[in-house]
Amino acid sequence: MNIIKSILNIFLSKESKFNNLEARNIMIDESDFNKMNLTLGNTFKVNGNIKIKNFKEKITEDNLTVVVINNKGKTIGYITKNELINN
Repeated sequence: MNIIKSILNIFLSKESKFNNLEARNIMIDESDFNKMNLTLGNTFKVNGNIKIKNFKEKITEDNLTVVVINNKGKTIGYITKNELINN
């Protein structure tokens, strides 16, 4: 039983660390992202310092691409399901 608890704690701590990363930590740089498939209806904007836990469901459940912006509103990067999976 203790082994299962230990494994569960490791998993939860990794998940917790990931959820507390900021958007700019996992985004694809704006210049490296293919914008051809983006439409206004499938994007969601967040500031680069917003924690992943605050918008992760928009990507996973609503299938949206997150546009990461700086404090002046300029696009600095993008986050898709792939970035959530690969990090």
